[in-house]
Amino acid sequence: MTTTDTGAGMQKVVAALMSLLMVLLPFILGGAMVFAGLKLANKFYHKGEGKKWTILVRDGTMVKKGIGLSTWTLPGDQVITFPSQIHQVNFRAEQVTAEMQGVQVSGMLIWSVYRNEDGPFRCYKAFGEDLNLANPRVANEKLESMSISIVRDRIANLTINDILKNRSKLRNGVKDEMQKILTGWGMWLETCEIQDV
Repeated sequence: MTTTDTGAGMQKVVAALMSLLMVLLPFILGGAMVFAGLKLANKFYHKGEGKKWTILVRDGTMVKKGIGLSTWTLPGDQVITFPSQIHQVNFRAEQVTAEMQGVQVSGMLIWSVYRNEDGPFRCYKAFGEDLNLANPRVANEKLESMSISIVRDRIANLTINDILKNRSKLRNGVKDEMQKILTGWGMWLETCEIQDV
């Protein structure tokens, strides 16, 4: 075999490879563009977790909310997440009754994030990163102080007989009065129980 035959064979191989490359090049470029597009799109998709609130905020206004919410976002959007669990707050209040008799009342509150309207966003604005804790200290302390204050006010206007025999009157009064305030904070009072008098 001569060097001219080898050179001609090489030219045919190179020509075949160039032809193949020209055919495959659009597919290679298209695949690279699709991969880059998917990578970019992934930056604007938030996958929610089943036990967490997800809030989508655009220009300071809540756009979407939900537990486990997965959503597309736009550049500049903010995604806020925090646990959706319920919380328990124990309290103990001492006060004199209308008959000037000392009474000690202990009870508990169970609260969660208010699900309606923009409740989750209001709750986040009120308590921020505290909501990410297993036991949100700031929120629970505010609820404990408020419940003690309301229970003391109720006890001062009731008799011992009312307190001992009609705990539901005390409980319902506390729950109704607290819920008016808590709705503004984005909280929902699941229950208020008077455990001991």
